[in-house]
Amino acid sequence: LFMLFAMAWVLRARLTLDHQGIVLRGAFGARSIPWAKIEGFRWTAGRLFVFPAEDRWPLNLSYFGNQGLLFAWLHAHLPDLQQADLAKEAQEIRADHSLGLMEKEKAARLGALRRILKPINWAGYVAAAIGGANALFLGLGQVQLVTGYVLVAVPVILFLIALRFRDQVRLDYREGSLYPEGATGILASGVAIGLISLLDHHTTLGERLAELTFALAAGTALLWLHLEWRRIRAQRRWMFIALHVASIGFVSGFWAGGSVYQINKNADASEPVWDTTRVTGLRKSQERTGTSYHATVAPWRASPEPVELDISGETYDSLRAGASVDISVRRGALEIPWVDEVRMKKQSR
Repeated sequence: LFMLFAMAWVLRARLTLDHQGIVLRGAFGARSIPWAKIEGFRWTAGRLFVFPAEDRWPLNLSYFGNQGLLFAWLHAHLPDLQQADLAKEAQEIRADHSLGLMEKEKAARLGALRRILKPINWAGYVAAAIGGANALFLGLGQVQLVTGYVLVAVPVILFLIALRFRDQVRLDYREGSLYPEGATGILASGVAIGLISLLDHHTTLGERLAELTFALAAGTALLWLHLEWRRIRAQRRWMFIALHVASIGFVSGFWAGGSVYQINKNADASEPVWDTTRVTGLRKSQERTGTSYHATVAPWRASPEPVELDISGETYDSLRAGASVDISVRRGALEIPWVDEVRMKKQSR
């Protein structure tokens, strides 16, 4: 049924432009939109969109042929929303005397801020790439330690700079903007440290990790919204605003969870406490990143309930259900206990 619908759409889909507006024909009908009811057009990631005033979502016109002619028609009848945003931005800069009184002073100040933020953003990109590759393929402890600290620090530094230079450093991204931005560094760092921590073969015990993560994520998201709310609200369409807020919450949560986990583990100077328990079950799970290995162990002193541990493939191969194991737990730098090592119990002679 889906294939039939796709074939019908391909055969019938047609876009017609005239001096009255746009006529968009689909698989089962046609829709006419006058130019007066279209806010404008915008290029986004190389794709061409128009924004009907009465629609929640823009119309993607990049699937239609002859994009050059299509762009010429749109340019003749509609405002370019990207250029309108940049013109508004330039007007804001001219009116912002905190950047200086002369145009050269304003340009120099923004240029200096861009030169400060660029290496910070790039530190986040590079640490994200190296840390992600290490978590997926190598598992080197020192690499995880260094990249983990960089990915924790980059968003903190960018937020501090944005607070210091309010309305001059932006925590969003707009192509062609004259303002320095920190959103891409925060995005790269937040997603990477969250994924690296999810791929780590150590299990935390208790609820403190979730509690600290929620508190830090909420604080980060509220700070981000406080800094960017005026520009988020300027998008007008509530669906875009909701998606923007949701993306801020997602990145904040990923960064907070990964940061709490990495700091608790990497800054932990406590000695491991060993105990003995029993393996009650073993299982594998197939994830997008590969095969994950799990072992369920019976309660012991550090945990009054059975716990399913994330373990390495090598540890998985050495265990069997019903076997006694030695298990070490460390206190954690943030008082979040975590399982350091699981191994077959040594037999006494």
